[in-house]
Amino acid sequence: MRGRNKADITIVGAGILGLLGALELVQRGVSVTIVDDAARRPASWAGGGILSPLYAWRYSEAMNQLAREAVPRYQTIVALLSAAGLPVDGLLYQSGMWVATRPVEQEMALQWAASQSWEARPCLAERVMSGSPAGAGVFFPHLGSIRNPRLLRQLRAYLRRSGVTFVNARVTALHPEDRGGRLILQDGQVLVAETVLLCAGAWNDRLLAELGPSPALFPAKGEMLLYQLPAGRVPSIMLTEEGYLIPRSDGAVLVGSTLRRGDASDYPSVNGRYRLESLASHLLPELALYKPAFHWSGVRPGCDRDHPWLGAIPGRKGWFAAAGCYRNGLVAAPACAALLAQLICEEPTELDSQLYAF
Repeated sequence: MRGRNKADITIVGAGILGLLGALELVQRGVSVTIVDDAARRPASWAGGGILSPLYAWRYSEAMNQLAREAVPRYQTIVALLSAAGLPVDGLLYQSGMWVATRPVEQEMALQWAASQSWEARPCLAERVMSGSPAGAGVFFPHLGSIRNPRLLRQLRAYLRRSGVTFVNARVTALHPEDRGGRLILQDGQVLVAETVLLCAGAWNDRLLAELGPSPALFPAKGEMLLYQLPAGRVPSIMLTEEGYLIPRSDGAVLVGSTLRRGDASDYPSVNGRYRLESLASHLLPELALYKPAFHWSGVRPGCDRDHPWLGAIPGRKGWFAAAGCYRNGLVAAPACAALLAQLICEEPTELDSQLYAF
């Protein structure tokens, strides 16, 4: 069956980039259809939601430009959802973030923070979280995390109210035409679209390969644990070279994460649980007395550079994509979505789009 899509833009993928891309386009008066296989959870469902790259000063300026305004951008998104009457309690938790640093790196971190106009101060881990054995580090009081599974759910609800059509289907093939083309769905249906934005995360590589030469992408599995502790026991995100603790406002604490390059399996493993429980007791020894409440996994869209590809597909009119956000999809998504919408709508861009071009 061949179906003509009445929407101006068709987005493949309903992770954070697909949903925020749709939000940016809807706010410009553009009609949107999102095609997504609900059976495959996106990496942005599984991630921890830290609103900063891990050890951000080690990243390129291209990556940090995408991440710099993540907190205020998410504040705006949460306010929009709240004004629409959607529940937002606990979505954005500005707990602060403590980062373990070696002596030779601490000054670098402080200088970098000053260059970003971020407040930061040297601080022992014990001053932030009692019982922490982590030692010296830097504390960033304005940072925090987004509760991503709840955010994705509320964004879907908002977009449905705004007229976005959701199609629960897996795209198995692309047939490009002079502009846009045909999306072949798993059930054999064909969706015709004039403008397509590919935001399929770890599954983007197969789709991009049908449009011509594409970046080298790879799946990267990650696993996490959740512990339920008294609210405030872990008052801040605690980041070390080995891993991190991410507190939620209700006392839930995430421990993460594993990283297996090339692994596209989406189920948690016994070995992953063992490694994470060992990490948890290392970061906060008393966690050895608790049993994790949840254990889950996700597949990141990996690449070998530290910032994603964003924009038009060369030689394919009407085709756009976001690829390779790797471990920074949630923190970079608001800026990525804004840039993509500006490019699709042929507006001046806030960022230098050539930094991210395919």
